[in-house]
Amino acid sequence: MRLIIIGVLCLLLPGCLSISPELEWEDVISDHEPVLNVLGLISADSVVTSFVRVHRSLNMSESEDTLVRDTIGGNIFIYYAPRYVVRDANVIVSNGNNDYVFDIPQFIVEDDDTIFTDTYFYAGDDLDPQPGETWSLSVTTPGGLSLTGETTVPPLPQLNKEQLPDTFYIHQEIDISWLPLSDNYQIINARNLLSYFYDEYEYYYYYYDEGQRPDYKCGIIQSAIIAPEEDSITYRRELCEDGFQDDADSTDWDEDWLIIGLMSMDQNYYDHFIKYGQEDPEFTSLFLGVGGSGRNYGIEGGIGVFGSIAMDRAFMPMKWNR
Repeated sequence: MRLIIIGVLCLLLPGCLSISPELEWEDVISDHEPVLNVLGLISADSVVTSFVRVHRSLNMSESEDTLVRDTIGGNIFIYYAPRYVVRDANVIVSNGNNDYVFDIPQFIVEDDDTIFTDTYFYAGDDLDPQPGETWSLSVTTPGGLSLTGETTVPPLPQLNKEQLPDTFYIHQEIDISWLPLSDNYQIINARNLLSYFYDEYEYYYYYYDEGQRPDYKCGIIQSAIIAPEEDSITYRRELCEDGFQDDADSTDWDEDWLIIGLMSMDQNYYDHFIKYGQEDPEFTSLFLGVGGSGRNYGIEGGIGVFGSIAMDRAFMPMKWNR
């Protein structure tokens, strides 16, 4: 039931305590049928894990949250969770020769890890996607919802590591090149190793406000989208805000490493996260399933994306100067 009323005057006038008899309640009826909303990723990389997230859209009679009872490690956990998350789906990924059943693992994930909460993984160690392979996805639920998906694993990206210097000196620039791909987009990114251990809040607020020297190095983290046929980029540390770039002790950098990552992606991944994702952030979010008509990339019978990626990396120590 939804009340059709403009309540601005009631908020402004303290004497407005009752509903006018002329106002009526109106039944809101929707013929929307829930559909599955999936984010699936096949990774041809030993570090990034393949995974599938399964959500569904909600009809207007359903609340957003539901009470969940889980038993993990012999302990019972009762908590509220999003109703749109599907936790009992049958998720199968296949390369045409072998089927791999994905399940939600029984372990506790930190509250701030939104990517892998209620996520389906393959528990074995024989999932080994290769470039050029076509992988399919099948998702069914006890409630009768289902969808399928398909992706072709992109070529392996190849950094020209032999052309990189042995050490990255903070005030120099370096040329980074790679084997160009004719049909696939890539993303190149650079960041320092210690940045993985200090979040942005600690760097910009805690260390700065307290006058302490930050371990999270500013100006290092950068990324760029690489179009097909592009084969090089020049990398240099970006200028930092006042007070950050010139007061660091040169020894601060001696235990840090520069990590250069190059990721290739299939067309589904590119369309979902980059081409159309910049226009509508709803479809780039990992919080899938909260509603909306949605789009589908590599998906049939539902919405979302089923894509694939591959990775290459290079590492070099960082120094203040020669």
